[in-house]
Amino acid sequence: MDALKPRWNILIVDDEETFLMSLRDGLRACRQEFTLFTALNGNEAISILRERPIDLVVTDLKMPVLDGFDLIAFMSRMHPATPVLVMSAFGTPEIDERLQEAGLPQLLEKPLELNTLVERILGELSGGGHGYIQGVSLPSFLQLIAMDRKSCTLSVRADGREGVLYFQGGEILDAATGDIRGTEAALDIAAWEGVEMELKPECRKMRKSIKENLTFILLEAFRQRDERRSDSGADDRDNPPAEVEIEEEIDDPTGPSISVEDDSDANNKSRQEDETMAPQEKLKEFASLPGFVGVGIFTPTGEALAMMSAESKDGIKTVGILANNVMINAQKASLEMGTGRGQFVHIEAEKAHIFVRCLNEGTDPLKSQPGKAHIHLVLILSTDESIGLAKLKIGSLVTQLANDFRM
Repeated sequence: MDALKPRWNILIVDDEETFLMSLRDGLRACRQEFTLFTALNGNEAISILRERPIDLVVTDLKMPVLDGFDLIAFMSRMHPATPVLVMSAFGTPEIDERLQEAGLPQLLEKPLELNTLVERILGELSGGGHGYIQGVSLPSFLQLIAMDRKSCTLSVRADGREGVLYFQGGEILDAATGDIRGTEAALDIAAWEGVEMELKPECRKMRKSIKENLTFILLEAFRQRDERRSDSGADDRDNPPAEVEIEEEIDDPTGPSISVEDDSDANNKSRQEDETMAPQEKLKEFASLPGFVGVGIFTPTGEALAMMSAESKDGIKTVGILANNVMINAQKASLEMGTGRGQFVHIEAEKAHIFVRCLNEGTDPLKSQPGKAHIHLVLILSTDESIGLAKLKIGSLVTQLANDFRM
C-alpha cells in the first residue's frame, strides 16, 4: 500500500462478541488497508463515531440497547456521507433474491464469507460499490423496515419539511406532513430526497388509515415525482429519474399487480449445481487456508464420511474420532449446565488448532434421526494465522454439506 495513503477506519457493529473477535482475527491480514473498530450495539457505535472519523460502517440490524435501524437513522442526520453496509441473518437464497429484486442495498448475509466482506469493504471505499445506504435512501430504509417486520415511528426531515411514518409489524399504518394525512402524506414523504431520519422503536398509531401497501406507495410516489419533473420542464441531466426496483408483494390483495423479471430457472440451476457438487469439492474450500493440515466429515459415532488432507488421511481419521469424543462430552456438559446444546469446539494445542462443528437437524443431541442431517466437521490447522477465516468458512460450508449427508 502507498505509504502516503492513510488507512481507512472501518466500524463493524454486531451484538455477538465471538463473531466480532472472529472478524478481527480474520481481517488481521488487511491491517495495512484499514484500521478496524468494533461495537456491540448502536450506542457503542455512536460513541465511536463521535470520537473519531469513520470511513465505512458495517452493521447488523437486530441488536439490544440501540439496533441497526436507529444507528442508520442517526447516521442519516449526523454522518450522511458515510457509507453503510447492512448485515443480515435472513438466511435463505430465496429471500436474498427478493431483497435484490426490491432494489434494497446488497445485504451481507450471515454467516459471512471473509473474502466477500473484504471485497465489499474495499469496493465501497474505492467508489466501486453500489450496496450501501448513503445519503440516506429513504425507499431502501422503508423496505428494510417492511422486510424486518419492524414496528416503529419514523420522523423524516428534508429541505425544511417534516413528516412522520407509522409502521406496525412492517406494515405502513399512517403518515402525516403539515396538514396532510394518510396515503397522500405517505406519497409526498416517500419522494423526498436527502433526508434526515429519527426512529422511535414503537408505533403510536393503533388504527390503519392507509389501505395501500408499501410497494404501491413507493411506486406511485416516484411516478408522481417524475411526472412533476416532466411538467416543470426539468433537465433530465440534472435530475435523472429514480431507478428503483420494488419488491413484488404477492400476498397483499390491496396492492397492484407488479411484474418482476423471473430468473428462477437460472437460480434453480445454480442451486442444483451446488447440490450435486461432491462433498470433496466443497471441502477444497478449506485447503486454501494457511496452515491447512486436514478436514473431515464424521458421523456422531466417529465414522468418516469424507476427508481431505495435506498429509496422511489416517492421521486425520484418528484426530477426527478423538475430536468427536470431545464434542460429544462438551455437548453433554453444556446440556447439564442448562446452556443448551454445544455446537462448536476449538482445541488450541501446542502444534495445531483443531475445530469441531456439529450440525444436527434433529432433536436428539447424541444420535442421528431419519431424514435429518447430523454431521461433525473437523478441521486441523498448524498455525493461528487464519483462525478467524477458518471459523467463518466452517459456519458457511457446514450447512452446504448437510444436504450431502441427510439420512
